[in-house]
Amino acid sequence: MNHSSQQKGFSVVELMVALLLGLFLVSGVTAMYISGKETYRVTDNLSRLQESLRFSLDFISQDIRMAGYMPCRFPPATTNAINGSTTWFLDFFDFGIRGFEGGASTFPPEITGSVVAGSDAIAILKGSNYTSSITFHNTGGSVLTLQNNFDAGSGGDFQDGEIAIVCDPRQAAIFQISTADDIANTLSYGDNTDISPGNTTTSIGTYGEDAQITPFEPVIYFVAPSNQNPAVNSLKRLIFEAENIGGNETAQMEEEELLEGVETMQILYGLDIDSDQIADRFEAADDITAAQWPNVVTVRLGLLMVTDEEVAAQVDTSTYNVAGTLISDSSTVSHPADRKLRYAVNTTVNIRNRIQ
Repeated sequence: MNHSSQQKGFSVVELMVALLLGLFLVSGVTAMYISGKETYRVTDNLSRLQESLRFSLDFISQDIRMAGYMPCRFPPATTNAINGSTTWFLDFFDFGIRGFEGGASTFPPEITGSVVAGSDAIAILKGSNYTSSITFHNTGGSVLTLQNNFDAGSGGDFQDGEIAIVCDPRQAAIFQISTADDIANTLSYGDNTDISPGNTTTSIGTYGEDAQITPFEPVIYFVAPSNQNPAVNSLKRLIFEAENIGGNETAQMEEEELLEGVETMQILYGLDIDSDQIADRFEAADDITAAQWPNVVTVRLGLLMVTDEEVAAQVDTSTYNVAGTLISDSSTVSHPADRKLRYAVNTTVNIRNRIQ
């Protein structure tokens, strides 16, 4: 007995329709994937920009508030005992804060040639948050005994070769430490052996139990190409450290890269003209004389932030107001005409030690 059967498959038309529907489906999924990936790139770049912005403001603002700080307020007599004390980062009693105008000022030698064209820099001279009282001052032996225990190890509170500020209500002095002894809780400053630049005098005054001492911590902020990726700019700073060079504990400024994504920095300084501790006018650094820097009570800080990648739909030809400086793709201080996202932020910071 014979059985016949029929097997039917897809016709050519049905197969083509199925392939077309599959193509539409794959195209839709691909478009969604690409859109999602682009959205992620934009969101990720914006998140990193905002994070860099927050940290940049935190770093700089905190130090600006501390400009000119020492534990005692405005003693009438001061002594700078350090050899070569006219070096900008040792000129503590004369400045406290000092600015450098991009394209106009002469920058400190440590950053000359590194700063992004048109970007400003700011030097902040201050004492540390760590302070200790003095229990005894051996003026003949040039030794100060501290009340608090301190760490003399690497990165500690006081180290051989570092700079310190000592003060009481009547006087203040800045000097280089020759020996920091955290067993005896003493700081010596009379022996210039193996320290640089050394002290020119041991006559820094006489300090008793009403005196305070703190490490000297100057810092300068500037914008320069990143060490890791020179195609982008970073916020950098110089910090003060004692480093052994040729057998000498040498106090000098060392570079530290903080954050990428800071394209430029612009700064204005608020001058108190009538001694009422309120800024009467804001000036660029190059318009302030050496005698006027102690009268700066406020700093207007502007940062232009930029994403790492080109994620915008169109080329950026916008103009940004950065602390009074207009920055566009064709201005004197300019940004590239690329598809990166930018954000300008401006803030005003008061110097606590100059405002009641």
